[in-house]
Amino acid sequence: MNKVQQAAFDLIREDARFLYTISHINKNARNIKSNYIGMSYPYIGIFADGSEQWCKKVGLRFPSFNEEEKSFYAQVRQGNKLFEKSYEEYKELLLKNLDEIDRYFCSKRRWKGKFLKYYNVGTDVIGNEYCGNTILCSIYIPIKTFGNEEAELFLRDMNHIAGRLAAQFRCTELPVYKYNDNLVVEFKDYHFFKSSPLKTNTDLAFVLFSVLCSINYVTQFIENCFVDEIPQKLKYAYLQYYYLCDFIKDLNQTNRTNYYLSNHLYNRNFRNCLAHYGLGQYLNEDEIIEDDLLKGLTYKAFDKDYVTTKSELYNALNNLTDQIKQTIF
Repeated sequence: MNKVQQAAFDLIREDARFLYTISHINKNARNIKSNYIGMSYPYIGIFADGSEQWCKKVGLRFPSFNEEEKSFYAQVRQGNKLFEKSYEEYKELLLKNLDEIDRYFCSKRRWKGKFLKYYNVGTDVIGNEYCGNTILCSIYIPIKTFGNEEAELFLRDMNHIAGRLAAQFRCTELPVYKYNDNLVVEFKDYHFFKSSPLKTNTDLAFVLFSVLCSINYVTQFIENCFVDEIPQKLKYAYLQYYYLCDFIKDLNQTNRTNYYLSNHLYNRNFRNCLAHYGLGQYLNEDEIIEDDLLKGLTYKAFDKDYVTTKSELYNALNNLTDQIKQTIF
């Protein structure tokens, strides 16, 4: 491999290490038992689909997906691009899944419970910050899970495929990322829209709540769960940010609102490198910075180091979530 390909390999390896750590958390962490795996599926899909295709392009003899595996992970990675949809498309997708899950839990009530409330949305909360919900998880996983007895076995097999691919990048030779297993993530279940944490039970409020959960999964859960600075803290936040820049404009136009998200970090080439590992289309060998978390990508795209870029990115996203919280809570 040339220098640029080696840099791409290193970034893929770090994403494999992230998967390795997620697996370790699932088996060993004491207080982290939220929907974090469901919320991480789009990023697992980016790794699995992207790395498998990258290996083919550079001629590495790594395991290739069969048609079922290829279809599954191609769909899973689309969860990363939900905000590429229009506001109306995103809203309808959320409400469709909410309706399906609502009908499932409603049907599961026992006779005595038919006169009592039931829950249809589970949420994960760190402190006072919502960082995940089960409706998003149901969208991220492209098969029906509720009431499907075969779903767990199928997902286990698919996860094993991603795990074997990650192992090919020798991620197990590295220590797992340090994580805070004392981080308390609470479960809070609600019945949307009869009983929810939202101030106004409208479609727009639920869309905004889900936007909030998507952002907070990275800026709250990953940021606080992983002790050290890892490339995924900027990478996954940026992939949210990139599509939100246009999504928020469409949301405003449709609803006559004025939410603001600075687009000063919007860069298609940077996004493509993060999502597809194709560094060779953007970076030259003399632009690679070996000891940089993103191998010099932020310098090329923004003329800024990793820390400065991440700080500005998080400030932009946190400013948006503050606006949303003022509206819906």
